[in-house]
Amino acid sequence: MFLFRARRAGIVLLCGVLAVAGVSVPAAQAQAPANPPYRLKTEPADLSAVQNGDPLRITLSGLPKGAKAKLVICPKDVPDNLMKKVYVPPWPKDSTLLTRVQSYCQDEFGDEFTGKAAGMQSMERVRSSTTGDIVFDTTIPRGTLRPHAVAWDPLYTTYEKAVNPGDKFPKVPWADNPVVVDPATGAKSRRQYSFTCDENNPCTATIQITAQDATGKTVTWVDESIKFTPYLPGIGVKGCKGIGRNTLNASMPERLGRAAVAWNQALCAPTQADQPANIVSETEDTGLTAFDKGTSDLMITGSGNALAAQTVRSREYVPVGVNAAVIAAVGWSPTDVNDEGNPLGSKLATTMSFTTTELAHMFTKGGQNPDAGGRGGVFKNGSPLVERNPALSAIKDGQPAGVIAVNRRAGYGGSPDFFGVTGESGAGTVPFALSRLLATTAPEAWVFPALGTDYFGELSGKSPGVISDLSVLDPGKSRVNNVDAKTGQLSVRKTVDNAVVGRGADCAGGCLNWVITDLATATVNRWTPVALPDGKGNFVAPTEQSLQLAADSMKVGPDGTAETGTVTKDGAYPLTFVEYMAVPVNPLIDATCKPMQEKQDQLKAFAGLAAGFGQALLPPGMARLTPGLAATAAERVGKIGTGSAEKACQEKEEAKNPPPPGANGVTQASNASLTGPSGGPGSSAGTPSAATGPAPAAAPTPESVAAAKNLAESIDIPKFAGAGALGALIPLVALVILATLPSATAYLAAGRPVPSWLTRALAALLRRRQSGGAA
Repeated sequence: MFLFRARRAGIVLLCGVLAVAGVSVPAAQAQAPANPPYRLKTEPADLSAVQNGDPLRITLSGLPKGAKAKLVICPKDVPDNLMKKVYVPPWPKDSTLLTRVQSYCQDEFGDEFTGKAAGMQSMERVRSSTTGDIVFDTTIPRGTLRPHAVAWDPLYTTYEKAVNPGDKFPKVPWADNPVVVDPATGAKSRRQYSFTCDENNPCTATIQITAQDATGKTVTWVDESIKFTPYLPGIGVKGCKGIGRNTLNASMPERLGRAAVAWNQALCAPTQADQPANIVSETEDTGLTAFDKGTSDLMITGSGNALAAQTVRSREYVPVGVNAAVIAAVGWSPTDVNDEGNPLGSKLATTMSFTTTELAHMFTKGGQNPDAGGRGGVFKNGSPLVERNPALSAIKDGQPAGVIAVNRRAGYGGSPDFFGVTGESGAGTVPFALSRLLATTAPEAWVFPALGTDYFGELSGKSPGVISDLSVLDPGKSRVNNVDAKTGQLSVRKTVDNAVVGRGADCAGGCLNWVITDLATATVNRWTPVALPDGKGNFVAPTEQSLQLAADSMKVGPDGTAETGTVTKDGAYPLTFVEYMAVPVNPLIDATCKPMQEKQDQLKAFAGLAAGFGQALLPPGMARLTPGLAATAAERVGKIGTGSAEKACQEKEEAKNPPPPGANGVTQASNASLTGPSGGPGSSAGTPSAATGPAPAAAPTPESVAAAKNLAESIDIPKFAGAGALGALIPLVALVILATLPSATAYLAAGRPVPSWLTRALAALLRRRQSGGAA
């Protein structure tokens, strides 16, 4: 029977792969016969529903030596209304695409996301002699072109209309743009041309390519095959009814948003049912308090009780993924050369290596004067860090003599007001894990300079210790530019936008920004994390393999979660942490303390999906659970709601005014502070009743088969960044469920994990589809 099911699953997977492969092939473009042949690829391949600010890579391959290209935003259909640029009759029409692009598209395009001119507009790139490619690394714009006159378009021209037979240029008979006088102000105006790019107005990323043809003649033509539809940034569950009476309140940090959307979609989109979980984005300490008081039905954190102010409510921490704190390098370095042998800036893609001592100096010693003691001097010429990383040593910022390290530490134009290290503010696992590692492995470097209380308050000359909020690294009245902590991921992305697109003269010789974030967020944004040393001093990059290796070696704390900063295996990434879903042991209750059975079932199904089939829907950069964690997850899902309604009612009242530590047998968790949360013992699961074992798998019925078939045929992932691959793969996941399992419904209800062979196959396929565009 197993071989039969495996064979059937293989057939389903093969069919699904063939179907999915077809969604990522870029549209072919028509070329004039005289133009040199070339290939064009976009990453992501599907641009029909990308979001403002999403990373975009365009690669032109196969062009001859010396080729160059210019990227310009145009409307989806470039207007065809131009007259030939002649000054005497007759007045023929000019339909040449290159002329139209130059006339209608090349004014300033305002990008809503950055609040300034779009980085994509009028971007020029040359061919790499190393790869033979022309590469544009930019971001998706959403906004409007600044209105401007189009001299040779009758509707937008500034020329006067000829009314007499003897009228001569600049009066022309085709002009149809008269001066309009405002009766109130007397102001004079004419129509001006503009266009908008948004979800209702698709646009084109036109590429003006210049290269030599087969005869040696230099020709310029336009490729208009890249169409994009930019949506507002953000993620949301679509295709479902919306919030219902049994919808769960789910508190979580932003980094879990994409995973939570995918889990929601898998449960509610096939039948357009109510949304299982309402995603509440908030910091982990706030979410843990909301969970403890019953405001939230579940909560996701990467550090168990460590950031909790109170732990009255009995809980289980269900592992749902493996993530990591990372320091991502964002920017450009002249590590390539063009066809003329001159330096060519390339977007950072190679992994750099940092010691923990270098990181500790970088985050505590201020951003000013990097050629001296700024950033601990780690970016100076000849420093071990610069010598170790060619991408850093190649950067020459073009500033006055002697100012070399500025753009390595991320200062633009030597400005002391630019931090250069950016991250999210608020309590979270990322700063907690990072500071815990640095305080342990580099205590002598993890110290603020003794600059007085204006800069570091009472911590002047002292260590910040273990912290949970990056804002703690700038505690004084006078800013020393250690870290620029921003509220929310969008704000962080805006701050590093210049380095992302290589905008400005400061990026000509290379420019950088450093982002403290998590691996899943860095991967989605295509930011390159640095490698850190393991126990033997070997530099280890954060990958699925190094994260899973770390997860199996971490110490398990009193609350049942893997403790950050306790990785012991060589070859494991040291800042790994496990994402846990906090779920209540006692039943969900209403205002009268009566159990809410339907909502309780929803909670168990959602947690079961996240820990089971939902592992195949994790976003890029977040690793699947190891077999050991998967077994733990299944066991803990089985304990959801196994307590009593009476106990839940008692907890609800007690959580409003929790007892002090040690009172009534309840231990209150330490909250984040300048010296950091202790991560001490807390009530992780209380004393629940004996857990009920997994429900036996039910035999397939016509109803369960029809339900699985409906899942395969009707599911639709909402359009958010990276959703193209998810949307194509979830029907495949559903088909595999149908082909291999007796009943998908029974599996979820039982809290049983997906078989390891199937998880591996699905995850491998998902990674392949999400890793980039089609060739």
